[in-house]
Amino acid sequence: MNAPNDAKAPSPFSPKLVVGVAIIVAGLVLTLDNLGLIEAHTIFKLWPLVLVAMGVAKIRQDRGGSNLGGWFLVLGGAFLLLFTFGHGHLADALGPMLVVAVGILIVTKALKQNRGVPPELARSEDFLQGTAIFGGFKRRVSTQTFKGGELTAIFGGYEVDLRQAVLENGQARIDVFVLFGGGEIRVPEGWEISNRATAIAGALNDSTHHGPASPDSRPRLVVTGLILFGGTEVKS
Repeated sequence: MNAPNDAKAPSPFSPKLVVGVAIIVAGLVLTLDNLGLIEAHTIFKLWPLVLVAMGVAKIRQDRGGSNLGGWFLVLGGAFLLLFTFGHGHLADALGPMLVVAVGILIVTKALKQNRGVPPELARSEDFLQGTAIFGGFKRRVSTQTFKGGELTAIFGGYEVDLRQAVLENGQARIDVFVLFGGGEIRVPEGWEISNRATAIAGALNDSTHHGPASPDSRPRLVVTGLILFGGTEVKS
């Protein structure tokens, strides 16, 4: 059992902190503008970066959750920044952006419902969870009682390293969902990979190296899920 002082401290990087810093910076910009040192209207064009920073802060705070709110802030801020400096009209892209956002929301909610991970398992440090939406993440797992996981990549990607992990009871399952994205899962040599995922216009490739032991005696990682217009590679 970990000592109390080993517990993870809450991240000081929070959405409220971002808002406070943004207000301070805005005040300084207005002050320098009044002194004739800078042009405030040019700098204020960068205001969507505040949404991006708030989204990143929310993602860091909610590492155990779905992170949907954080990803929407990041995505919305990036689009607003693009149109602030671009030559297009925001109204022309707002409708399609909302359609994409609603689609992503429906997909993530459906995945959570279909996977049906018990809350106590989802909160366990031995269970891997990761979501990449218009981005990516890397995870290194070293638990000696790995209980499986769920990985999601929508217009994004992931890299997972399980080479220091040990499967609980010799078997675990990872459920993947990939849509216009990709991923890589690295496992120790000798693990048996059972591919039960469905790939449509995509692929799940097993590039692992097996030892001399029989398949029945090897640790087994079962990969389930759905891959659409993307891919995932499992390798040693």
